[in-house]
Amino acid sequence: MYRPIATSTIALVLGASPLLADVTPAQVWDNLRETYTEMGYQMQVGNTDEAGGTLTVTDIVLMPHDKDHDLKLTVPKIVLQQTGGGDVRSVIEGQMDLEMHGQTEDKDPIGFAMKIDAPGNETLTTGTPEAMNHSVSAPQVTMEGQGLDKVNKTPVVIKLTDLMAQQAQSEGDNGATDQTFEGSVGSAVFQISASGPAVQYDETTGEPVKPVDPDGPKDSFKSAITVKDVTFQGNGSTPAQETDMASDPSGALRAGYAGQASFAMGALSGTIDSQTAGMPGQQPSNTSGSFDAANGTVTMSMDQDHLSYEGKAEDMSAEMVSDDLPFPISYSVAENSFRILMPVLAAEEEQSFALTYGLKDLILSDEIWQAIDPQNTLPHDPASLMVDLEGMAVMVKDFFAPDFSESETTPLLPRALTIKDVSLDAVGATADVTGDLTFGDDPSQPVGKINGTFTGINGLLDNAVAMGLAPEQQMMGIRMMLAMFARPAEGDPETLTTELEFRKGGSIFANGQQVK
Repeated sequence: MYRPIATSTIALVLGASPLLADVTPAQVWDNLRETYTEMGYQMQVGNTDEAGGTLTVTDIVLMPHDKDHDLKLTVPKIVLQQTGGGDVRSVIEGQMDLEMHGQTEDKDPIGFAMKIDAPGNETLTTGTPEAMNHSVSAPQVTMEGQGLDKVNKTPVVIKLTDLMAQQAQSEGDNGATDQTFEGSVGSAVFQISASGPAVQYDETTGEPVKPVDPDGPKDSFKSAITVKDVTFQGNGSTPAQETDMASDPSGALRAGYAGQASFAMGALSGTIDSQTAGMPGQQPSNTSGSFDAANGTVTMSMDQDHLSYEGKAEDMSAEMVSDDLPFPISYSVAENSFRILMPVLAAEEEQSFALTYGLKDLILSDEIWQAIDPQNTLPHDPASLMVDLEGMAVMVKDFFAPDFSESETTPLLPRALTIKDVSLDAVGATADVTGDLTFGDDPSQPVGKINGTFTGINGLLDNAVAMGLAPEQQMMGIRMMLAMFARPAEGDPETLTTELEFRKGGSIFANGQQVK
C-alpha cells in the first residue's frame, strides 16, 4: 500500500506544475482540469464565478480515480485574475488540506493528514496557449501534519521560506506536453515529534505483549533538520494520450511519460532526541545526537528506459550519545556519494544497470578507536571505500508491478557485469579489484576474469595477532589460504596480486591453478 500512496503523491506534485497554464483565467482553469483528468485524477468543484476578468473557483477536491489510492487534496479557493496584456495572476487563498489513507501488511489502518498554508503566494502566467511561462513566489509555506493512528501521535512541521520558481510549458506537434522548471528556497526546516505507547515485553518469555497498552510506558522521538540555500531544476514530458501515473506507472512510462529533477543544497544541520521504555525493570533509555553537512546534491530521472537516482554530500559529521552505549559515537566523512541506474520496464532485450557507492576519508573519534584498538596497534588514518559496477541484464517483470517484490524468480537476470573499481583503504591495508564477467541462463556460473591487487595484508594479519583477535596458529591457516589465491608482485613482496578466472562449466582458476 505504501508504493501506490507514494506514487499518487508524486503524480499529484508533478501534475500541479501546469497550474495556471494559459493567457485567460478561463483557459487556465480548463487546462488545469484537463491536466489532472489525463493523469487519472477526478476533480470536484463547489462553485465557479467569473466577473470582470476574474475567475473564482471554490471548494476544490482532487482525488485519484483508482479506489485503491486513497489520497485527497482540498483547496478552499483559487482566484485567477486578468492583469492586462494577456497575463494572468493567480492566488491560492485559505488553508489547503491533504489526506492519505492506507493499510499495513497486517491490514491495520494507517494514514496522514496535513494542512498547508502559503500566505502571499502568487503565480504570474505569461505567453500563449502553445508556450506558457509561469513565475511562482511565496514568502513562506508551512505544512503541518499529523498521523491518523488512534494510538500514536506523530506531528510533522515543514517550513519553507523565500520560495521562488519559474516554469515553462509547451505543446509539441504530437500533442505531448513538455515542461521545464527551476527555482530556489532560502531555507527549509523539517520538524517531527513522535510519541506513543511503548512495546511491552513478557517478563518470562521476553516476547512482545499485544495489544499495546495505550496507558502504559511511553516512547518518544524528536528531530529537527534545517537546510539552507536549496535550488532545483528539471523537465518532464506528458504524452498526448490519457495516462494514469498514479495507478499505472508502467503504462504511463510506455506511453512516453518522463521526468528529471535535480536538487542542490547548502549547509545542512539536524538534531535527534529519543526516549524508550526498555525491558521490564529497566530504566528508560535516552539518546541524543546531531549531524551536519557542508552541501549536497540529489538527481532523479525516470523514463521508459531507466530509473536513475544519485547524490553526493560533502564534509559530513555526526555524533550520538546514548544510555545504551558505553561511550559517545562521533565520526566525519569528507565525501559520501551514490548512484543507482536500473531498467524499469520488462523487455526481452538486455538493458543496462549501474551501481556506485563512495566513502572518502572516514575519520572515527578517539573513543571509537579506544574501544576497537586500545593498544593503538592499528594505523588510525582516514578510511575510504569505492564500489563502481555496471552491466547488462534482462528485466523479467515491470519494476512498478504490484507483485514485483513477491516474484518467486529473480525479476532481473544478469547478462554481463563489469567491475570498474572496488577499492578499500583502511587500517594500513588497501585492496583494488577490477574484472569482467558474463552470465548465461545460470547466474551462479559466470564466465570471465577478476583481478585484484592488495597491499599491507601481512601487516594487518600481524596486527590482528598482536591485538589478540586470533592466535598465530589460526593466522597460519589464513596465510596458507591466502597463498592459494594471491602471489607477491614482482619486485614488491608487500604487494599481492590475484587473477580469478571463471570458466564454462563452473570451474574456477586462481593464478592459473584450478581451485574448483
